[in-house]
Order: sequence, then structure tokens, then C-alpha cells
Amino acid sequence: MADFSAIILAGGLGKRMESKISKVLTRLGDQPLIKKTYQNIENLYPKQIIIVANPKNAKNIQKLLPGAEIAIQKEAKGTLDAAVCGLKKVNKDTSEVGIFYGDDTAFYKSTTINKVFNLHLSSKANITFVTLEKEDPSGLGRIVRNNGQLAGIIEEKDATNFQKEIKEVNNGIYFFEKNWIRNNAKKIRPSKITGELYLTDLIGLALKNKVGVQTYKLKDSNEWHGINTPGELEEARRKLARIHFMGIAGSGAAAVAAIAKDYGYTVDGCDIDPDSAYSANLSHIKVTRGHSKAHVKGISKLVISPSVLKLDPDNPEIHEAQKLKIPQETWQEFQGKELQKDKYVISVAGAYGKSTTTAMIAQILIDASFDPTCEIGATVISWGKNYRVGKSIYYICEADEYNNNFLNYQSDLAVVLNLGWDHPDFFKSESELVDSYQQFINNIKPGGNLIIESSQKEKFTFKNINVNNITDFEEVDISLIGNFRKENAKAALTVAKLFGIDTKVAKKSIKNFKGLFRRLEFKGEVEGVRIYDDYAVQPYTIKTTANALKEKYKNQKVALVLEPHTHSRIKFFFDDFVTSLQKTNVDSIYITDIYAAREQNNNSQLALKLASEVGSKAKYVGSLERAAKVLKKELHNFGVILSMGAGRTYKFWDILNSS
Repeated sequence: MADFSAIILAGGLGKRMESKISKVLTRLGDQPLIKKTYQNIENLYPKQIIIVANPKNAKNIQKLLPGAEIAIQKEAKGTLDAAVCGLKKVNKDTSEVGIFYGDDTAFYKSTTINKVFNLHLSSKANITFVTLEKEDPSGLGRIVRNNGQLAGIIEEKDATNFQKEIKEVNNGIYFFEKNWIRNNAKKIRPSKITGELYLTDLIGLALKNKVGVQTYKLKDSNEWHGINTPGELEEARRKLARIHFMGIAGSGAAAVAAIAKDYGYTVDGCDIDPDSAYSANLSHIKVTRGHSKAHVKGISKLVISPSVLKLDPDNPEIHEAQKLKIPQETWQEFQGKELQKDKYVISVAGAYGKSTTTAMIAQILIDASFDPTCEIGATVISWGKNYRVGKSIYYICEADEYNNNFLNYQSDLAVVLNLGWDHPDFFKSESELVDSYQQFINNIKPGGNLIIESSQKEKFTFKNINVNNITDFEEVDISLIGNFRKENAKAALTVAKLFGIDTKVAKKSIKNFKGLFRRLEFKGEVEGVRIYDDYAVQPYTIKTTANALKEKYKNQKVALVLEPHTHSRIKFFFDDFVTSLQKTNVDSIYITDIYAAREQNNNSQLALKLASEVGSKAKYVGSLERAAKVLKKELHNFGVILSMGAGRTYKFWDILNSS
């Protein structure tokens, strides 16, 4: 048992919060603030816990915490007046008193509070209180020190310009020697401005009388969160909401998890194989290998990769979350509902070109000082990751049509690049695909903008939005391989035009754009042979991308290592794949086993058939590792090798290098 009595100040009326209920009754996650604060202190087993309430919220607090000892502050006369109300109920044999703000203390670890109390005892101070460094201390009292020694606390309105630059502020945990606070509280005079009595004035009194005052500097600033406005309340909700991501290592989930972490959410996750191409996103997030129902213990929300729902709907984490009535969302739903809330949303849709176009738009807006947050399906070379967190209202994301994922976004500005029919396991016909795009367009906010190819407009109806054609800008200079990327650049430049960005400035951003990993990405050389890697999976993009690389290296032999992606895609569009591969200008094609992704089937049979139908320049090679062994022996035949696919192909360069 900790040898102190705890007084929790919970008498606020909620006026500054523009709320009808007291601030401490506001729910954050699964519990009201006051309950979280109470539990944090209860974990220390103090001699007693007294909650100072106002006449309006006392009954509600009593319902939440049956058996809790309540003291009533009849009028809102300040924090010191509230503390005195609580002091009247403190046991006679108690020598030390802890005073805690009912909202702020919800974020503290019980172990931290215990450290503060132990410092208070060991220093034999009459007062010990917590301070922290805050990058933006606006609105808070500053800690004034002389040669490192505490000299006082000064309110911002009374601070000099020099004092306003101080980053150290006080917050809501205090320990007092009981008799000292009881004897000195009556010496404090009400504020001339508000008429209230303030707890912090006791610190000034103690320093004036040279009575021992000790400070504990908080190491982790996330343990404190001042809540005085609706905006700060929203930030607090994020901080206390623990989000668990299943399948966190995928491109979209990894980006969204990282953005959520930077937005202030408490985030962790798991994946069967967490060592993905997007692991760099997760360096500041706890990630566990494999799945377990223990992962959902204490979480506020389970965010799931759609592939998990498809492949493993009976996963124990999903069942445990259902049992505990924990909300579940896909990462696309979470992005739309939470991360894009109150943002100006720019979304980019289309069967191909989404990642490059989204990244180009991002680069233009960054260079034009719009400072957007971005979620992109591939790693941006200049960022080293596939997300960016900005401080503005602008939020740019890819809008994936598969599984109708893009219907989770309410766009202010939407871009539709093309209507290529893909994902036959979901879209059974082209008309189904067009219907989904119509719903996506219908989700654009009233008065918002759609950018689309003029030839595609006749397929849709439009209501309460502005429809803009992708503009045919002249002389678009790009550093990327392939003239087809100019189509992506034109869409990005059309966005810039709508934003009023000078076209010359926007074109400069496009010219300087370095591209994405896995989009004709140069990996390096092996024995003088240049190795490129690309993500393409569709007949059209495979042919177009491979031919662009061959065009660059006209006088050299080019080999294509293709890892077909999903059985349903290859089977449904089989003839298209055969024709496209036959029309590629590469010199040899090595076809590996199919990467099944969310499907289950024989991975070699259909790949073998594809190689056979393509003809003499195609060869079935089995696994990716087997492909690397074969190519290693035949390197002398080629000047360039292109690995292509959306599965494990990104590892081909490493496998080839080490074989």
C-alpha cells in the first residue's frame, strides 16, 4: 500500500469543452476519463481515494465507481478550492496527499505515479509536482528556473517574450505534505481575473518561504495530455485508442498503421510474415509474427487486411474480437472513417498507374507547400517508404477497386485513370466494374471534383460534382522509363491545375520525380547484367512495361522473369496473357509458379500451360529460387533482366545475388 491519500479533482462543468456533460465523464475508447484515472491510482493501493465532484456530476460518478468516496465542491472556485474540499475527508493518520486532475491522469502509467511519489518521500519535499517538455507550450504555465533551480511557475498571459519560449510546463500531478497544504491553503488569495483559487499558487508561496519544492520531469510526454478543447479531446481519443492491425506488413496496412501511429493512435500489429518490403514503415510499431487471440486483449479496435478475411475468416483473433464485441474494420474502412476525417481527400482510382500518379500528385503538392498526408501502394524512392504525414488538411490516397475498397473514401477530388477490367474473382463482368466506379463517383462530396479521361465519361452519370477532363499537356518531361508514364503525369498536372499551381512549377516537380520502388526500379548489376524489378500483373501493363524497358535497351538482349499473380486472373484472362506475352519485345521469358495470394490452387500447372502457349521464347522454371539458378547460368546471354509480379518477385534480386 502506498502511504498517501489520493484526491482526484473532477468538479469541472465542461464549459470550455462546449459539452453538456462534465469533461471527466467523456468516454475515451472503452471508458470515461474518470474511470481510467481512478484505475491508474487504484493500482497503487493508496490509503484512500477521494473524488471531488460537482453537484451535477456526483451521481454519475458514483454510478461509474460504486463505493468511491465523493466530496462535493458546491461552486466552481478553482483547483485549490477543490483540493480543500477533498482534504476535509482525508484520514487523520495520513501524512502525504496526492492531488490528481481527473482528466490528465488518465494517460499516466501507474508506475510513473509511483516514481513521483517515491521522489517526493526521498527528497522530503513539502511539494512535488510533474513537469514535461512540450514542443508547443501555448496556453500552458511555464516553469521558470535560475541556473537549473526552480524559481516559479508563470502563466502564459503574464510571461515575457523570453519566458514564452520556455518549453517546460507543469501538469496535473502533485504530492503535498498534508499538514503543510492544510495550513497554507488559506493564505492563497483568489485570482483578480477569475476570482478562483489555484493550486499552482501554493508552489509560488513555498518558493517564497524557501520551503522544499521538488519537480519530476516526465520522460515520455505521451503520458500526459491536456484536454481543454474539443480538438484536444479528439487527440486524446486517438492516444487512448489501442488499434491492432492484422496483416500489418502489406503495403496499404503498413502505410495506414504508420500514419495512425503518427496521428497519435496507439498501434501494434501482427503478420504471418512481417518481413515485407514495407517493414521500414513499422520500425516504431510493435509487430508480432503470427496470429493469436491474445493479441486482441485490451484493444479498442481490430483493423484487418482484406486478404486475412478472404483466406482465414475463422482466425482466432477475429473470433475473439467478436466474442469481446470489439469493433472490426478493414484498413481501408479505418483510413476512410478515422484518418481522413475532416480532411480534404484526394483519391486516385484505376486498374493501373494509381501508385505512380498518386506519388506524382503528392510530389507536386509537397513542392507547392500544401504539405499533404499520403498513402501510396508502393515505396516512393525519395521517401524510402510508402506514406507521408503532413500537417495540412490534405490527404492523398490510392483508391483500389478490388472488393469495392475504394467505396470507403468520401473524396473531395477523385481521379479515375482508366477502367481496365481486373480481379475476375470479384468483378464477374465489366458492367459490375463500371457499377462500382459509378458508386465511387457518387461518393464524391457535393461540389467536389472528378478528373477523368473524356472518352470514359459517357459510361457514367454525374450529380452535384464538377467533371474535368485529363488535360493533354504538351512537352511533359519525365525521368522515368516509358512514355506511358506521361499519362500519369498528365493526370497529376490536371490536379495541379485545379489547385491553381503554376503549370511550369508543377512540370518541374514531375521532371524531378524519382519514381517508385518496384516500378521499373533499377536494382543493380550481377556480372555486368543490369537487373530491373516491376510490380505489373495485368496483360496490358506487363506488355507495356516490358516493351518500354526493351525500347531503352534496344541493342541488348532482355530477359523477363514473370511471376503470374493469382489463379483467377491468369485463368480468366488466359488468352490475353498469351497474346500480350507473345507481343512483348523481350528476347526470353521465364515463367515461375503462380503466386496464389488470397487463393488456393496448384501453383505450377497453370503456369506451365501459360509458358507452353506463349511459345518458344517462354520457359517454365518453377519457383523463384529455381528461376534465379537458371538465370545465373544463362547471365552471359543477356544485358538486362526484368523481374515482374506482385508476389515474392521483389526478392528476386537478392536471391539472384546470393545464388
